[in-house]
Order: sequence, then structure tokens, then C-alpha cells
Amino acid sequence: MALVGDLREFSLPDLLQLVERGSKTGQLSIWAPNGIYKIWFYQGRVIATLPPEEEHRLERLLARSALVSDRVVEKLASFCGAQEPLGRYLQRQGLISPADLAKIFRHQLQVGLYCLFSLDAGQFSFLTGVPMPYREMTGLSKSATAAVLEALQQIKWDQRPEEDLPQPDSYFWRTSTELPLYKLSALEWGILEQVSPSRRLTDVARALGADLLEVRYACARLAKLGLISPCEGSAAIAPSLPASDQLTGVAGNLETAKEKLSAKLPSFSEGSGQVKPSLVARLATLLKAVRDK
Repeated sequence: MALVGDLREFSLPDLLQLVERGSKTGQLSIWAPNGIYKIWFYQGRVIATLPPEEEHRLERLLARSALVSDRVVEKLASFCGAQEPLGRYLQRQGLISPADLAKIFRHQLQVGLYCLFSLDAGQFSFLTGVPMPYREMTGLSKSATAAVLEALQQIKWDQRPEEDLPQPDSYFWRTSTELPLYKLSALEWGILEQVSPSRRLTDVARALGADLLEVRYACARLAKLGLISPCEGSAAIAPSLPASDQLTGVAGNLETAKEKLSAKLPSFSEGSGQVKPSLVARLATLLKAVRDK
């Protein structure tokens, strides 16, 4: 099967969702001004991408990030099974962690797919029956719909400086236990299940095996949707304090609240005036009615 067209007539989000709905396996090629981008799918899920620049090949990314040396990658790649993703093989050998592999896959998506959503036009072709690019595969995948959502959200959030994102040591709590009405990515679902007033974002990212920056972006989106909320002040600090200090802090907060409440209540000091007889009579009537019931 071959599908050929132009992005002016068939948008990239529609194209990816068509691939997912049909559970298609194959290679999508897109002609951009700087060259040809290749995106591979397996049963409707994105499994690898490759932009025109050779520096973004998986082996180059591994060497550039100093995770695995050029010689080691080249040697182990020759031992890798003919139908096993290179990233999964390296992880199985203990040479790369799941979190580092997730970072590389995220980089592949950004430079090989998400950047294409800004194109207004460009030829594309989708071919089935092509060999799988095992040397470019991390072993991870993402649904086409989730990729579309993240790409569109990334375009919006790219304008926001990283300093404005939730900080790595911040805490969040889930505002509701009901199922959200919005369609969320797998990472966002994971964050909803993991966030807690006693767990920092660094701990959430570690538990999910996800990139911390990606978790911070996802938290910012979830907070904007009102699904989570940051813990302010002592709520974020309390989990790191000893139990005795936490109890002391709670007692202090109660005393402060009592003082504020007392300040708002009217005071009846001596000499401030007598209570009206009519008010006393009405109160007595009410008390009698309650007693008779």
C-alpha cells in the first residue's frame, strides 16, 4: 500500500491519526526544505524517526551523550539480533538506563517529528512492507494520537521559558479522583497516579522512568487543565520534617487560626452596654422549642 499527497491537502495530524486508526505498519517520508524526514510506525504507533542530518542517528546520539562510546556501540550493534531494537539490546546489556533511553526517544520525536508540525506544505508518502529500522529504534513507542497532542502542546509551550515551569523539587496534589474529560497522554496519566503532597517531581519522574523536563512540561499542562495543583507553603515542606516537628507546626497553625477567628468575633466587654430584653426573650423561646422536641 502506498499513500502519496501534500500537507496542504492532508494535514500531518490527520495523516498520523489515519495511520493509527488503521493500525498501519510502515514508513512515512516527508519532504521538508532541509531534506527528507522518515518516521516509522508499527501497528499505528511511532517507533523511530530520522531527520535528514546524520548527527541524529541513534548511534551518534548515544555517543554524543557520552552514554556509550562509538566503538562499543559499533561492536555491540554487530552482535545485536537482526530483529531487535538497538536501544533495547544496549539496555539489556546494562549499558544504558531506561530513563536515558526515554530521553533519547524523546529527542528523536522532537527533531524527527514534532518540528514538522510547523510546516504549511510538503510532499509525503507512506509505504508499507518496508524493513524495520532496528538500528534506529530505542525499543520504545508512542501512539500517533499521543504524538499529535504532544507536538501541538509542545509548539504552545516552547514559547514558555524553562524557568517558568514547575521546579524539580516542587510538590503537586490531584484535585479530583474522577476521570478527566480530556484525552491525556500515557505520561500525564502516570503523573496523575503518582503525584502526592509527599512526593517531589524528581521522585515522580524517577518512578515513571521519564525525563524530568518532560514531566515538568506535562505537570504544567495538567495544572492548566485544573487536574493537579501545586502544594503551597508548609504543605510542600511538611513531608521532609520529623513527625514531632510536623505536629508542632499543625498545633501552631491551629493557634493562629483560633487567634484570627477570635479577632473577627465581636467582644462583649463590661460596660459595653446591656443585652436587650427582647433578644433574651427570643433566645429563651428558641431554647424551649428545642427542649420540647
